[in-house]
Amino acid sequence: MRRLVLALLLLALAPSTAAAGDVGGYLAGSLDSQGCAAEPGGSASVNLTSWVAVGLVASGRSATSAADCIERRSSELRSATDLELAILALVAAGREPRDLATRLAREIRNGRIGPTPASNQFGILALRALGQPVPAAVKATLLHDQNRDGTWPVMPGGDGDSNLTASGIAAAIAAGVPAADSRIQRAVRSLAGFRSGGGYALARGARPDAQSTAWVLQGLAAAGRRDPAAEAYLRGLVQGSGLVQYQRGLTITPVWVTAQSAVGIARRSFPLKP
Repeated sequence: MRRLVLALLLLALAPSTAAAGDVGGYLAGSLDSQGCAAEPGGSASVNLTSWVAVGLVASGRSATSAADCIERRSSELRSATDLELAILALVAAGREPRDLATRLAREIRNGRIGPTPASNQFGILALRALGQPVPAAVKATLLHDQNRDGTWPVMPGGDGDSNLTASGIAAAIAAGVPAADSRIQRAVRSLAGFRSGGGYALARGARPDAQSTAWVLQGLAAAGRRDPAAEAYLRGLVQGSGLVQYQRGLTITPVWVTAQSAVGIARRSFPLKP
């Protein structure tokens, strides 16, 4: 009896190994029979499938079925950022999306890819994923969009946020700006202003969330940097099912949040390769 009590006590005190689930497994489970992803109770979309494909690759899983869905439904890609994300997802899955590359080339106008700083950033990442050079004017626009404090904004001249600053770092490095360049270092320093509760928030002074933390971690990874505390915060949001909560105790759009978080958890940056 004494041995049984001791064994039960040791079992109760042992650290749980089931707290953090399989993120890749959760994402794989979001795909339907056609390989397309949907939020619980929702309809499948090509954009969400692109994010899931990226998350699967970051998690070390095959994104073959998701890539098949993206290719079948590529006519549904409307915006420049949807197109760019699909390219990043397909290349990460080992495909060569030549038709989408042709469409991307048509998005380059007046030194910008698409209409916004975000579409320009993702366009640069998509070009590099395809192995194509970044036009000098597009690179110049990327750097011109950067605010003096090192951040990147949603629209030129606006306040920067953590997500676009992180993707701006990745895009600049992909475009050939050295990580040691003062503009990259200023951007990296600016991310400290978004630190919150162990993770990172979208805006200064806000609560931390999984997606913003994941974006910052991938931006830091692009610059050869890490934030172990933020890595721990993000891992702490992973549930037993593999789902990643948006914030502690709050689950919203779980497939999207989990897919974006997977890149940060893996400490990888865009563009991903198979």
